[in-house]
Amino acid sequence: MEVLIAEHAGFCEGVKSAYRIALEQTEASRPVFMLGNLVHNTQVIEKFKNLRVKTVKSLSEIPKNTGGILLISAHGVSPEIYQEAEKLGLEIVDTTCSWVRKAQRITKELTEEGRLVIIVGDKGHPEVKGLVGWSGGKAKVVEDIKDIEEIKGELGGEAKVGILAQTTQAEEHFRKIVSELRKRVADVKDFNTICGSTSRRQQAAVKLAGKVDLMLVIGDKMSANTRRLTELCTKTGTETHQIQTVKELESSWLTDKKKIGITAGASTPDWIIKEVVENLKKI
Repeated sequence: MEVLIAEHAGFCEGVKSAYRIALEQTEASRPVFMLGNLVHNTQVIEKFKNLRVKTVKSLSEIPKNTGGILLISAHGVSPEIYQEAEKLGLEIVDTTCSWVRKAQRITKELTEEGRLVIIVGDKGHPEVKGLVGWSGGKAKVVEDIKDIEEIKGELGGEAKVGILAQTTQAEEHFRKIVSELRKRVADVKDFNTICGSTSRRQQAAVKLAGKVDLMLVIGDKMSANTRRLTELCTKTGTETHQIQTVKELESSWLTDKKKIGITAGASTPDWIIKEVVENLKKI
């Protein structure tokens, strides 16, 4: 049995940077708070918990004047969070991915132009929630073409629209929604804000899936970009399974398989990928 790893798999540069910066803060003598999850990976979250980083869902959980450090996750946040953190006397350590920062800037500029901002993304994702915040809460989130019907009342007449994507969206999906909106609105500006790493990772995964008998996608179930990889690999017709760790690997999947392909989400640490590969080689 041959094990092949996709050219682009595991931590992207943005996550590597966020992880490194966050680790550096654990050496401080002050309390460290993390707003939400640094990245969508349970093992990484547990690691920081063991390093006594306290994860909070909102800033209201942090007492005033603790003199602590607030870690902003790679997914980014709305501008109000920075203001609230300053009022609490927290030192802000911002690990927002540079691609997310670009999307935030575009969202703000499109809003200031008076455009209806449409974000193609997952409604409950922290990155998307943050982007909506940069529009002053006015942006509309579209997950699928059917969601356009819900906002059709705002698309008529002299409507001006600005469209961008959650950074981990599939490019084909984004283009389909842009095309549908252009049929309905004359004045449309679209910005492909899908990060370069995401595009390369998706292309490499699909390419590998076409060469193997089985694809394993390693990543947390709450990771949007990992789910996207699983969807794309499945569409190739190759048997595909998403696993979080080596413990979820089923030996029955390997029956009569000669070539196993592996890819991993942008928030999947190298040590988890290595464990899966070593286990497969033993088998």
